[in-house]
Amino acid sequence: LRIKNRRDATAWGEFDAIYRPMLYRFAATKGLGHAEAEDIVQLCMVSIQEHISRFDYDPRKGRFKGWLRTMVNNRIRNLARDRHEQTAESQDFKRDQLREDAPDEVFDKLWMEEHLRHCLRLVREEVEEATYRAFQLYVIDERPVEEVCKEMSMTQNQLYKIKWRVTQKLGEKMKELAEE
Repeated sequence: LRIKNRRDATAWGEFDAIYRPMLYRFAATKGLGHAEAEDIVQLCMVSIQEHISRFDYDPRKGRFKGWLRTMVNNRIRNLARDRHEQTAESQDFKRDQLREDAPDEVFDKLWMEEHLRHCLRLVREEVEEATYRAFQLYVIDERPVEEVCKEMSMTQNQLYKIKWRVTQKLGEKMKELAEE
């Protein structure tokens, strides 16, 4: 909602940091090369800037996530149509497609990952470097407790407390972001 104010550079910067990588990754999962994925992202960002002032959040009509997913899917379909691509009709191709995640599932996964990455960046700025490093080694990199404790010169209890505190902060950031 903050990006409705086109002059709010902070809001647009935060929006760009979250959604640009997500849109790019989604386009790439659709088989687009770097340049085409960048084009899709740019088209989406321009469209968002043009239409966000008319976007009214109404859960009965749909959420921002659905609006964004529809927009990026349409841009990708338009690109394929403009290139006059024909889809394969063989049974083998259809079977392979059934094994892939549905586009909505891919988009939802990317949506969550990018929001999580953004919140991790925010939390990283709020905690001491050693605290975040211990959290990263144990939770993100999934290294064994004993290994992390030895490397960071801490007890298991200290590491568990760090995990709990940083996870709490992360949850708060995710909740704040969801409310925005």
